[in-house]
Amino acid sequence: MRQLVPLGTNVENEYDVQDPYSLRCIPQVHGPSLEGILSSKEALEVEMNSGSDNPLVFTDREPMIVSGGNFHGEYPAKQLDILAIYTHEIGSISFMRAKRTMNPNKSLGLPAFLTRNGGKCSGLMTWENVAASLVSENKVLCHPSSVDSAETCADKEDHVSMGGFAARKAITVAENVTKIIAVELMTACHALQHRFLEARETGKEF
Repeated sequence: MRQLVPLGTNVENEYDVQDPYSLRCIPQVHGPSLEGILSSKEALEVEMNSGSDNPLVFTDREPMIVSGGNFHGEYPAKQLDILAIYTHEIGSISFMRAKRTMNPNKSLGLPAFLTRNGGKCSGLMTWENVAASLVSENKVLCHPSSVDSAETCADKEDHVSMGGFAARKAITVAENVTKIIAVELMTACHALQHRFLEARETGKEF
């Protein structure tokens, strides 16, 4: 954060003692999320390189066939559920920052929805709605799949990991988060454009 953000401030607000959590707590949210994502990646790589066939056939000494349950996939299913949750956090806090730039009561002088021509021109209002819908969808998708099970095969397969569903959900959450971040980047670019215009028109240092 210190390398990305130069010393000094862009806009000072003497009436607001503390920044909102979506700004002040970026390291505290992004840090655990990144660690969780990397931890899930490591765990999934271990599982992908593990023996999960059924039966397992050993031929290094005397041939031996072992029927086990390494195929169950509980570990990957749990990790994929966790991966979705941590990934969602990145999108959730990103959305809150994007919202602030479009709210004239929170953006320290920026126009509503980052447009100077309100009325017929709604600015980035629709993009805020897009990001909101994606965050809401991710909240539903973050319900863990691995807490569910469905009994089949005359109850021979009576407890399953639902790992396939967990994987599909994790992919969808990640794709949604990339779109949410794109909305934040777009609002940030528009906000900077307005700041530059304001500085040029008023002669105030940016």
